[in-house]
Amino acid sequence: MYISLPLSNFCNRFLLKRQICKEFTDLLTQDRSPLGNSRPAPILDQGIQSCLTHFSLITHGFGSPAICAAMTSLQNYLNEALKPVDKMYLSSGSDTHGSSDNGSKASDKMEKHRK
Repeated sequence: MYISLPLSNFCNRFLLKRQICKEFTDLLTQDRSPLGNSRPAPILDQGIQSCLTHFSLITHGFGSPAICAAMTSLQNYLNEALKPVDKMYLSSGSDTHGSSDNGSKASDKMEKHRK
């Protein structure tokens, strides 16, 4: 069964998903697990870093980079999915006087979340 969501709710969900992906990717890029002979100084809390190091060891060093690549692809997908919505908000905001205020508020809100 398909339940339609209001467009603003749809956009907010996409924006939240994109933000979560970005934060997760940022966390994984701070991973300083030892690779080969390199022993970089840790940036993250010891509890988090030890879990990431364990993950790196069991994936032979490929785990975090692979997940970062997948998260980047997901972020690109979410960005592309939001482009038609942006166009719709921008065109509806400039065409009608009654919804212009609501359209510009929604557009401003979406723009604020993207930064």
